[in-house]
Amino acid sequence: MKQRAYILLTFVALFVQVFILNNLSISPLVIPMVYIIPIVMMPIESSQFKMLLAGLLLGVAMDIAMGTMGLNTITTLPIAFFRRPILNSLAGLSSISKEEGIPSIKRLGVRFHNYFIFMIVFHLLLFYFAEWLSFDNFGTLILRIVCSTVVSLLLDYIIIMLFMKRLSA
Repeated sequence: MKQRAYILLTFVALFVQVFILNNLSISPLVIPMVYIIPIVMMPIESSQFKMLLAGLLLGVAMDIAMGTMGLNTITTLPIAFFRRPILNSLAGLSSISKEEGIPSIKRLGVRFHNYFIFMIVFHLLLFYFAEWLSFDNFGTLILRIVCSTVVSLLLDYIIIMLFMKRLSA
């Protein structure tokens, strides 16, 4: 049951990103990113190999769909690689070392929000710095990151709340 929920979550996140958000022109400063949700919400006990494989497949799928020639893969792989240390440091190593299941509000409390927000901000920082490859117009870059983060977090929370029962079951 959980496996089907993860697969459905992945397809929904990819579908929303590719067919809706990439074609929606909110503002030149706002490009919401929801495709990273499956990585952020993978079970706590997932191995590093599974995380990196999921990050690679997700990044390549987005690069093919968006025509970005590796940009999404470059920014998704570090998220997958550093997910476990970030989860350990933001949620407390002792509290999750024996945990199984998904990171959730029920399981981690307020620490879930810290983890989730950090992962989204980290991804968007990597994405926009890799996209710009320059510190020219640094103010615009920071504004773009902040605006995209706010909208991305809102959409990500909506998608997660829709799937939380299925993923926790």
